[in-house]
Amino acid sequence: MINLSLNKQLDIIVPNKNRALATILQQATPKELETLSKDKDLGSIMNSLLKESSQNSASDKTLLDLAKNNPTLKELGNISGTIKDLLSTLKSEKNPLPIETVLKKFLLEMKDISEPILREKFENSGIFLESKLKNVQNPQLELKTLLQTLEKSLAKSDFPVAKMLSEKIKELLATPILKEASNDLLLQITKDDTAVLKQLSKSIERVVFGVNEVIKRSEDIKQDLPFQKELSEVALKLSSFKDPQKLSVQENVREILSKDLKAVLLQAGEELSKSSHPNQAEISQHVDKLLLQIDYYQLTSHLSNSSSLYLPFSWDGLEEGNINLKKDKDDKFYCDIDLKLKEYGELKLKLTLYEKNQINIHMYSNNNDFKEIIKENIPLLRSALIESQITPREIRLFEAVKKSSPYENQNSDIQLGFEVKA
Repeated sequence: MINLSLNKQLDIIVPNKNRALATILQQATPKELETLSKDKDLGSIMNSLLKESSQNSASDKTLLDLAKNNPTLKELGNISGTIKDLLSTLKSEKNPLPIETVLKKFLLEMKDISEPILREKFENSGIFLESKLKNVQNPQLELKTLLQTLEKSLAKSDFPVAKMLSEKIKELLATPILKEASNDLLLQITKDDTAVLKQLSKSIERVVFGVNEVIKRSEDIKQDLPFQKELSEVALKLSSFKDPQKLSVQENVREILSKDLKAVLLQAGEELSKSSHPNQAEISQHVDKLLLQIDYYQLTSHLSNSSSLYLPFSWDGLEEGNINLKKDKDDKFYCDIDLKLKEYGELKLKLTLYEKNQINIHMYSNNNDFKEIIKENIPLLRSALIESQITPREIRLFEAVKKSSPYENQNSDIQLGFEVKA
């Protein structure tokens, strides 16, 4: 499953950073703005939203309704289509831009999608960029924690070599780079001291060697096996820090920025503004549209206390589609999948997962031919779920007459939206 955590403190509900929100506020009528705030100026409205967003669900609901009914945002189309348009424009370039390679890898055919690939696509879809950057970890802090754990483990041993190693670790922990290691202001740090990192990595290499010596001594006298296992696990984790690059506080940030679609698009936008490409205006237009679409999904996720996701793959039979995930206080998960199929029209799926592996599935369609296809394949779906160790308690097919979610009234109990942790 996707590694998700609950956190609503995302830096996405600010007009100059979320253009979907800016678009809504610019196009809102005076009456709509008055609903959001008693004051008329943009600054006051934003102050009201930022203060009340986590407390006043009415304010969130009003803004969510504006987002879903905004004419500019409603006409954006689907992200997969915009990516295809951008790729088509980029192909005409003699000197391909770096973004072309990223987009080709990102937009895969439906038949090539597997669970790990789909998870990776969702995580790097751009929707969780700010969340991942907010939660990025300083590897030096992780190293510090590992060394502290190791020092405590070594204190249990009477071997002279263990006592000597314990003292070396204490000295290492007292060095400025580890003593001051924290996640504070991590993203503001722009340069690593290469020489210090190389020296630290060499020290870690010596520590790992010392740990292996302690393990060998304990094996020779057949000492406590749990002690050996404990040291082995820490030594294995420490081994990754023998590479100075793994100690770089910026390496995690660089990795996120190199894979995340929104980050790549933002960088491409900056590069295009300085380029002289013949199709620069058209390429920039597609990039701006993609960024606005991602901002829209971020905003609706925030306002609906859920994860609103687009489908990050290409499928000839699909016009557009999105997924909405929610979780309630009782550890029930709700998933709405809204699809618009080229041949069969709208298909809505509403899934409820509870007790870890029990699932209810409701499907809504008005196309009689498609409903017959679904009925014929329900046994296959049931068998596939059981093979995946998921118990289908209920699989039902309905006319698509009700547009609202069957668990819409449970919103008061539903917790914060999902956020991918780096």
